[in-house]
Amino acid sequence: MAGRIYLRSFKLADAPTLLKWGQDKYYQHLAGFRQYHNLAAAETAAGQYAARKYSYAVCLTENQQLIGLVELYERGTDERELLKTKEVGFLLDKEFSGQGYMTEALKSLFEYAFKQLGQEEIWAGTFKQNQRSQHLLRRLGFQYMYSVDLGMISRLFAYEEKYYLLKKEEWLKINLNTES
Repeated sequence: MAGRIYLRSFKLADAPTLLKWGQDKYYQHLAGFRQYHNLAAAETAAGQYAARKYSYAVCLTENQQLIGLVELYERGTDERELLKTKEVGFLLDKEFSGQGYMTEALKSLFEYAFKQLGQEEIWAGTFKQNQRSQHLLRRLGFQYMYSVDLGMISRLFAYEEKYYLLKKEEWLKINLNTES
């Protein structure tokens, strides 16, 4: 399985794929992916993804096709927390779902986050209905922590999110047991 995908920075040429995802309600419903109405909006988005420090395109090694994205976001309330924790976001093209590509991409990202960036924990939030992502997070060692009904906070939001946590020591323990 190793080596089937690689992570790279986003580029303007990714805009057509972002537009495809942005025009598909599937990605908006399960992951809150932004809606894009035209190529110009998707090109702007590609530039924004490219400008983010820890935002990566997930591509197939065999043909360089963009099939997903993974990102690390800042998380915490003060500088000390921000240095040790991140939140992950991810999306996989539904045509490639169930083949282990996102597992491979996230493992690569977490390896980098824990070993190179010195992160102590990684959080993930998923929409309540996104069972596939929740299952993937649990397989990777994340523990369910809590849910937030954002509709109770503001009328602008009409969804509930589940939050999961992966601690560095848990990640290292799981991966030490799987390496041979």
